[in-house]
Amino acid sequence: MTSKPIRRIEADGTVVYHDYHRYKPKPAEERIYAKRKPDDPRAVRFLSDWYLPLQLLDDNSREMPETRPDEQILEHGIQCRCVVCRRPEAQALWRARHNLQPGGRFRRG
Repeated sequence: MTSKPIRRIEADGTVVYHDYHRYKPKPAEERIYAKRKPDDPRAVRFLSDWYLPLQLLDDNSREMPETRPDEQILEHGIQCRCVVCRRPEAQALWRARHNLQPGGRFRRG
């Protein structure tokens, strides 16, 4: 951005500022320095960086992973570190079934 007010923009693209300073930007083909824009037309500029959109799968190609119920943790031991046992909901269920407080201590009463 410039702090000088623009007086006019001519037909050939030349910008004339308020103090009659003239500036004609070069076309992209003639530029030598600062050619940062990617060739992909889908490129987006954000905070002076160019980003390309992610190549994502369409909804028909996606496969959801197999889910396992939290009750499966009751078959495992306290030291088990499998995927099911590490879930917070499963740990809360295990503590409730084994009469433990959330900190790991036994409840009184």
